[in-house]
Amino acid sequence: MTVITLSTVGFQEVRPLSDTGRVFTAGLIIVGIGTVGYGFGNLAAFFIEGEMKELFRTHKMEKIIKKLHDHIIICGYGDEGRHAGEEFDRSRVPYLIIEKDADLVEKLHNEDRLAIHGDATDDEVLLKAGIERAKGLIAAVPEDSENVFVTLTARGFNPNLTIVARAANESTIDKLFRAGATKVISSSEIGGKRMASVLLRPSVVNFLDVIMHDQELALRLEEITVNEKSNFAGKSIRDLRIRERTGAMVIAFKREGMPIQINPPAESTLHFGDVLIVMGNDSQVDDLGRLANSA
Repeated sequence: MTVITLSTVGFQEVRPLSDTGRVFTAGLIIVGIGTVGYGFGNLAAFFIEGEMKELFRTHKMEKIIKKLHDHIIICGYGDEGRHAGEEFDRSRVPYLIIEKDADLVEKLHNEDRLAIHGDATDDEVLLKAGIERAKGLIAAVPEDSENVFVTLTARGFNPNLTIVARAANESTIDKLFRAGATKVISSSEIGGKRMASVLLRPSVVNFLDVIMHDQELALRLEEITVNEKSNFAGKSIRDLRIRERTGAMVIAFKREGMPIQINPPAESTLHFGDVLIVMGNDSQVDDLGRLANSA
């Protein structure tokens, strides 16, 4: 009778009800149907809200991606891609990730990171990532053959793109350069040189580890370009008093058509287009960037 009553089928009673039975049945209908309806409502809301939330998040992310300009695209979010993303976060450089693993993309979305689920070798996926407006691309897909294809495709869409590609096998390095890579990083070569450096120059390696990874020091190397709006042009490094005003150190500078000059003399005069290579903590580098770009 409880099932018949709550399902609103309305069969007759199996036996006549007393006044108390009628009151109990009325209460059962009100409470029971309300409880069942509440349960089904919550269950439906769970699925509907989840889908709506995902649709809203996807739509919001697509709008953000369409507004991106001069950003970096990371193809493959393995170890190399993850470390690259951490460095971009630290430098506050806009980037997005293209990743095949749907579960990993969902995790990245939950962390409010811009990520697209898809194959980086697919033209539509690269276009969706704004390849034509991007500043740079990291090809860090696990398979070298896919990195070659990603590089070739990306170069076709954006001839001015800076492409850094990962090569697991040394035999792939030349192919990546021919495909259009600007720089090819061989993980085995870098790993081997670092292991040798630890044995040959342990103090130097320890120093670099401290200044680049120690959370208390948190020093970083950065590029500062002397653009047409900068008041640095026409002034010497001594006159600018960069170390006194910001705390950052100028360790080198690069001029178009000339090799990088390490530890430049204080009397070196800066020109439009020069690139200063500086070292300092986040606030010092940010202060120098604002100072260099001020009119």
